[in-house]
Amino acid sequence: MPKRFSKNEWGFAGVMGIQATAILALQIYILTQWQIWVKSTVTQVTISFTVPIDIAILIFACFYAGILALDAIYSRNNILLLAICVSNCLILAFAAMQYRELLQTSITLPQARDMYDESLVHLDRDWWAYVQPAELATNLILGVCILPTWYFAYKVHSEYKWVIYRRIHGDSTIKIKYLAYEIYLVLTKFNFFFSIGFIIQYNLIDVHFEEPEYSLTMALIPVVFFAMVLGIWFVRKEWKWAMIGIIICYLALIAYFLSRIITLYGDGWRALTAGKDKMLLFSITAVCLTTLSLAFAIQCIVNFDQGLRSVISEAGGHKLAPYDFRSISSPSPRTSHSSRFGVD
Repeated sequence: MPKRFSKNEWGFAGVMGIQATAILALQIYILTQWQIWVKSTVTQVTISFTVPIDIAILIFACFYAGILALDAIYSRNNILLLAICVSNCLILAFAAMQYRELLQTSITLPQARDMYDESLVHLDRDWWAYVQPAELATNLILGVCILPTWYFAYKVHSEYKWVIYRRIHGDSTIKIKYLAYEIYLVLTKFNFFFSIGFIIQYNLIDVHFEEPEYSLTMALIPVVFFAMVLGIWFVRKEWKWAMIGIIICYLALIAYFLSRIITLYGDGWRALTAGKDKMLLFSITAVCLTTLSLAFAIQCIVNFDQGLRSVISEAGGHKLAPYDFRSISSPSPRTSHSSRFGVD
């Protein structure tokens, strides 16, 4: 039977969709104004790469959060709902950092000169006057969208918790195993974002098209993507030996990120440029998320062949639709209140 979205599910997905669309339009406008303002010689300074990359990361973050919102609704993953709400707050923090850095750029970049003592930007154009309203609107939209996303997430969570109770058949032991499975999915999906964000920044700013490192680093993007997709597929099928291969990929990814952190740190923290500061932030976050993904992948392997596969198969088949809430909102007389609330 096809899945029917409840009003709260539509509200949650709708807010995330509006946010992504609005941020896309505003950031494209900012990028367009940037291209009009700077000259071709601006590539001589690092800021010429960090500004477009930051814009791309903000757009990617909003759209990726929107995709995860649909995924959370489709899979009825309460952990993912919470993670999306938290990530929205982090996106707002990133947008606030972007506002500050673009303001600083509008002050310092006109003072820079190329090798012929020419300005790197068109001095007759007040770039910040064009960009500031869009930057303020970006932060305002992200801030306004936070409240309804938390509200709808709470409402959707209330709908899902009883469906999850039915899904695990009230078994508290299965609940713990299912929770570990959900956390693994969430960690894997957010780890993909931070890994890709770091790889793109590192490749364009630090490697800066130097071969063969540039091509080898770019090749990591499909590797990380397939590791995420296959890792989710294997854990659902409970293929132990295949999951061991995913664990090896996680270990290799951790080793790579640690090596890049050492490279970026180089001469010390104070020697880091603004672009490298963000690369370090993304790489450290990716290491933490990859390590946690590794730990929960091992926990999922331990839970194999203990009755979880049938629960996951039922979840994938969506045998319980949202309108079932009306028919199961009241517990059976045979179900004790203490047992039901304990599982919730």
